[in-house]
Amino acid sequence: MRTPAIAAAGLAAAALLAGCGASDNSAAPSTRGADPVATAPANPAATRMDPVDCTTTPPPGQVVRTGYGLDYPAGEMHIGMTPLDGAPPVCVTFAKSGPVDPQVPPDAILFTFAGPGGEGGQIEFEAVALTGGILPHLGNGVIPWVGPLDHPIAARVGLSIDGRYYAGDQCTLLLTQVTQIGASGRFDCPTAALMPGNTFKPDDDVDYNVDDTVPPAPVAALGGWFTLRR
Repeated sequence: MRTPAIAAAGLAAAALLAGCGASDNSAAPSTRGADPVATAPANPAATRMDPVDCTTTPPPGQVVRTGYGLDYPAGEMHIGMTPLDGAPPVCVTFAKSGPVDPQVPPDAILFTFAGPGGEGGQIEFEAVALTGGILPHLGNGVIPWVGPLDHPIAARVGLSIDGRYYAGDQCTLLLTQVTQIGASGRFDCPTAALMPGNTFKPDDDVDYNVDDTVPPAPVAALGGWFTLRR
């Protein structure tokens, strides 16, 4: 069964990656089941930042739309959470974590970032949004040109902080760089809901009687940016 990896309808700890494999030792989702995979280094402590830090947009660069060479072992995510009830916003920085290969079958790309204690953030988008729906070559040696990716694409974002997991499934992502050297982008989610399961801190103590046909009410907005590199 293929569900959006950061959808607002899950109940268990696999709310973001239902059917996509088990978690690795860094508590981020694994996309390769029991097979050995390359992972990022152990997670350093997360850093609380001034909320202004999460409003930045990375500088523009080249965006290569092949969909290949996206295995970046290092990087950071700066992600902010603004409660809709008027409480002060929070901005935190996490280091790259989880599998270096971000591809999640059948057609998603997932970048994960984490700190210790079950905190972390991740962003997922469809690979076809990057590639433009055209394969890198047509079998005749010609690489088709699909035009620049100079507009935001749809994305899903998750944030685990202070023992709570927030998920936004109606987010926008502006990719400012995608090359074999690195990638970066700016994301914004006008609404995000609290989820009963936390993929960064799995817990069997979940209320399975919750009606998952009723979307949870939005409680916050998410926004931030990330950079990845080899």
